[in-house]
Amino acid sequence: MKSSNPMKHYKNISMQYKGQFPKYEFSEIKRFNPYWSDHTCFAEAITNRKSLHPRLIRKWFSRLVDENEYAREDKNKIVQYLIELAHGEVKER
Repeated sequence: MKSSNPMKHYKNISMQYKGQFPKYEFSEIKRFNPYWSDHTCFAEAITNRKSLHPRLIRKWFSRLVDENEYAREDKNKIVQYLIELAHGEVKER
């Protein structure tokens, strides 16, 4: 008699998911650039990461970037810019 483990299938799905947030890169960028703001480190970590879902960017922005670094009313505009930055839609000036 085989026992079916429902979590086994779930683990395989989550390990195959390629759009995970580059949290390690964020912490490394922050470590090597101690004078950069969290916002700058976050932007650097997600630049040209086309596989990142906008929901993940919003979620991790809220978790990793200190609320004192931006005005609360500007959060949606900042996150929208970061989504465009991640998907390569921001033009160089």
